Amino acid sequence: MKQKSKTQKAFQNALQKDISRRAFWVLVCLAVLAKLVLVHFQCIYTWIDGAPLDDELMFKAAQSITAGQWLGPYNWLTLSKHMFFPVWLSAAHALHIPYLLAGQLLLCAAALAAALAFAPVLSRYKSRFLLFALLVYNPAATASFTLRVYRDNIFPAECLLFFAGLIGYALRYARPLKQGLPWLGICGLGLALAWLTREDGVWLLPFFAAGCAAVLVAVLRQKGLAHKAWRCAALALPAAVLVLGINLFCAVNYAWYGVYTVSDFSSGSFAEAFGAMTRIEHENWRPLVSVPRDVREKLYQNVEELAPFRYWLEEYPPMRNGYLNKALGDYQTGSFYWVLRRTAQEEGVYQSAPAAQAFWQRVADKINALCDEGVLPAGRGRRNSTTPPIRAEYLPDVLAEGVRGLWHTMTFKDCEASLSEITIGQPQDVAVWEEYLGSRANLAAIAGTADPYYSPLQEIAFRILYWVQCLYALALPPALLAAVWVQLRRGWGLVRRGKQGSAAQKNNAKPQNAAPPQTAAPAQNIVQDTAAPRQSAQQTALAWLLWLVLAGLLGMALLRCLMIAFVEVASFNIGTYVMYLSTVHPLLILFAAAGLLTVWPKNQSQTREERP
Repeated sequence: MKQKSKTQKAFQNALQKDISRRAFWVLVCLAVLAKLVLVHFQCIYTWIDGAPLDDELMFKAAQSITAGQWLGPYNWLTLSKHMFFPVWLSAAHALHIPYLLAGQLLLCAAALAAALAFAPVLSRYKSRFLLFALLVYNPAATASFTLRVYRDNIFPAECLLFFAGLIGYALRYARPLKQGLPWLGICGLGLALAWLTREDGVWLLPFFAAGCAAVLVAVLRQKGLAHKAWRCAALALPAAVLVLGINLFCAVNYAWYGVYTVSDFSSGSFAEAFGAMTRIEHENWRPLVSVPRDVREKLYQNVEELAPFRYWLEEYPPMRNGYLNKALGDYQTGSFYWVLRRTAQEEGVYQSAPAAQAFWQRVADKINALCDEGVLPAGRGRRNSTTPPIRAEYLPDVLAEGVRGLWHTMTFKDCEASLSEITIGQPQDVAVWEEYLGSRANLAAIAGTADPYYSPLQEIAFRILYWVQCLYALALPPALLAAVWVQLRRGWGLVRRGKQGSAAQKNNAKPQNAAPPQTAAPAQNIVQDTAAPRQSAQQTALAWLLWLVLAGLLGMALLRCLMIAFVEVASFNIGTYVMYLSTVHPLLILFAAAGLLTVWPKNQSQTREERP
């Protein structure tokens, strides 16, 4: 028993004792190295000539960049998406970094930034390393969708960089400004990269706006805080980086194609024309169909530019067979805007970007004018968007799909690290992809089957990642519930502390009986007496900022689930898909881990001076 208690005591001491800064960085390097070794056994997946709107579009654009031709010859697909991902691919190719390893290195950098962002409220290096490791080994970061040559391989890491940067500045608002500026730079970099990678990068703006507002309030309420104006003005830095990134991309597109835009799909005249089409009322409204057959017939009859489209959309078999939803008997929203652009290509609209922009502007202007005049029945005002209009009828299905998406992410469903199918394509074509990307494709199949063959070492690596996935799936749901409970209690405690502070101030403000004269207090005591309330106020403000940061992370996770749910219900109809939800996993991990670690008393001690 005596020996057992000594062992227990030694174990408890080991848990309570923190590690050194050097040990922290050694563990970080080892964790990154182990992750890269595991990912080394994964293979890319592609389908030659099978994903012209996604993987193939990105890959060909990257090849064009490498060849010095920017995104390649202009057609209906060239500027159809935000195209930073081809830039990323070409940069990895130029640096001779394998595609899959490059994505993991970006993830590791974002995870490290997120862990260090919480350093002001995590005084122990052990806690910082745990937060880093939990984000690095997130099973969604090695899920099979990341093996595609597509932008969602890096999009979650870019978003995590943004969150880390803003959190890092918020938790350092009272420190010297030079400590906070690098975090704002990280925030702006993540925001700009995410915006230029996917069309829905706008979803990050609510967190940015709320975070800036919270920091502004904290700064302005603090007495004695030096250079308040500069601390507030610095919050414009991420927005400046975003504007710079957007304009740089637009300038390059203008130099090559003659249009000053990031994408001629999600913004500009095409989005305006599509939005105008969705204004027109339907004879029989159905979900998933934003521009049904009866609306299209009205457009053919009243808009001369669209009259030739009738043959392609209603009669031409390849178009109908390739894009029409047979179950609906019509084009659903998620495919209609693509078939619309392809039809315009067949009609010669996309000979040049300025010509296409002018064409869709004429279409938009005529449809809006007809709607405003009452010639076409319009149920809503002008729109400039490729998303379907929000309707009350969608609400039950969106909420149900949002709950499914949240449960999907909490339990890490569909996050297996191995592929269940082999790459499709001729070996000589696949070799071109492998050579450019520096990563292998899974072409080998088990004899007599279409199932992929993996070597014993690959099987071991995938088994390790599978058990990691199971561990996360078991641990995250209860950790989230515990973190929510802890944050509710913390929030209530802060409210009570605020009420008690207000009551104390009122009591102090009441006139007191004249006290007998006393000798003057030493100057040192006066400084201590005035500094103590100031320090307490800063601690309270920091506690509120931490609470708001964690609430914001959870809120953004829920917002993303509902956004994707709406797109699924109103446009895609493909079922809950982990790739579109992959930005939610790190937010849930960050909320649960930071929410629990920051209430540990050992992390609430005086924080060490931060050094690289």
